[in-house]
Amino acid sequence: MVGFTKNVVALTAVLSFFGAAVAAPAPEVDYASIIKTAPGYPTIAELGLTNADLNAPVPELEPLIAREMLEKRYEPRCWGEPRCTVNDARACYNYLNSIGGNRCEVRGIVQMCRAGGCAWDARTMNNAYSSSSCRDAALGGAWVLNNCISNNRVAGSNAAFGNGNLIVDIIGR
Repeated sequence: MVGFTKNVVALTAVLSFFGAAVAAPAPEVDYASIIKTAPGYPTIAELGLTNADLNAPVPELEPLIAREMLEKRYEPRCWGEPRCTVNDARACYNYLNSIGGNRCEVRGIVQMCRAGGCAWDARTMNNAYSSSSCRDAALGGAWVLNNCISNNRVAGSNAAFGNGNLIVDIIGR
């Protein structure tokens, strides 16, 4: 019986070791060096953003719901098989949110931010010109990040807050 107990203890220790190796977190992505921004938008360096800034959590949905109910001008959508990772989408959210009240301007379609395999595109409903504060564009995308996650991936669209003509699409590229 002692031999059996030793074998079980040894097997448990070996499985625990391999389990820990498999469960170890993936290395952190250096978003400060991989984010691509639209022409005319400030760079990560110009904003003084760090990797920690870009990995900050997206705000909870509750404070956003009341504002969305008052200003809803577009029916937000989640899209089928998402390919954009949540972490990549979150880095773009934090980048756009950090631009704050400065304008995110769009003629037709503009890729505002790209991190890894995830793009935040802005488009206008009438294919003309539109602008919103970049913070409001980020908040429109926050709805997608809070509602369209499947297997740690996300895809969808929502209007920038306060502007139903500027649509934010979060898509895998």
